[in-house]
Amino acid sequence: MSNTESNNSSLKNKITEDKKSSMKSGDKKRLGALKLILSAILDKEVETRQELTNENIFEILKKLSKKSKESLTHYIEADRKDLAEQEEYELSVFKEYLPEEMTLEEVQKMIEDIMKEKSISQMSQIGQVMGELKKRSNNRADMGFASKFVKEKLS
Repeated sequence: MSNTESNNSSLKNKITEDKKSSMKSGDKKRLGALKLILSAILDKEVETRQELTNENIFEILKKLSKKSKESLTHYIEADRKDLAEQEEYELSVFKEYLPEEMTLEEVQKMIEDIMKEKSISQMSQIGQVMGELKKRSNNRADMGFASKFVKEKLS
């Protein structure tokens, strides 16, 4: 197997293997969450017509997590404990496959370093900071928090 093949699909393979294990053990709740992930991966592969890298899969997992958090908020507001519990469970499964997020302090420090290095002082340069942060953090930074922090620093 070539290096690119193993790089492209190691996370997808792990999720697929975990899906098989869930099927064998009869864990329907986990199986449902894993099917959601694999379905999103397959959709993206069909859309892009190429096999996804682990980084691409992390992006998908982040999007699924974000949707799940939003749904969770709505379910809690609507007092739908059953749906909220399901959403919390799915969110926990998504997080299993994501790299550990950076602490807020680490994100702040990285943003401050980027702003110093690139001499950024204008709100119009926020895109430069966010782009560099995304690259440097390997998608481990909470971009919502980062955006608010950068705006505070520049205002």
